[in-house]
Amino acid sequence: MCKLPIDGYAIQRDETSLYTIDAEDQPHIVRIRGVYMFNRNEQHHAGELTPSYWLIHLYDVVIFVDEPLSEVEIDAIKEKYETYCGHCIYVHCHEIDRLIESNDQTRIYHYGATGVSYEDEDYDDQMQQLESHFHEDSPF
Repeated sequence: MCKLPIDGYAIQRDETSLYTIDAEDQPHIVRIRGVYMFNRNEQHHAGELTPSYWLIHLYDVVIFVDEPLSEVEIDAIKEKYETYCGHCIYVHCHEIDRLIESNDQTRIYHYGATGVSYEDEDYDDQMQQLESHFHEDSPF
């Protein structure tokens, strides 16, 4: 169990390469990003010396080209590519820390501490509540 308070973050990672984008959709899509949350105070050593963060997949977001599309076209594209239920992943801390240091507010959201002690609510419950918060109130 993590003894430090939770330091919650949400980030977007470019995951366009994980998709096969239909030819008719390609002119409209710049990229597809996976949105994840994680606790910066919890690092894992998954059989390696290099520490990693455990990124919890929340949802995917299509980034569109700046051209007029109808709501019907946008919804159809989102239905195809934003409904992938991605996987939680380990990512080396230095990769995520570099993204955080870039201070790109379009790809990073720092939630911070949950403000709840582990005596009142255990770690897993706090992380589940943070995940629910990000689903209900998207930071991006």
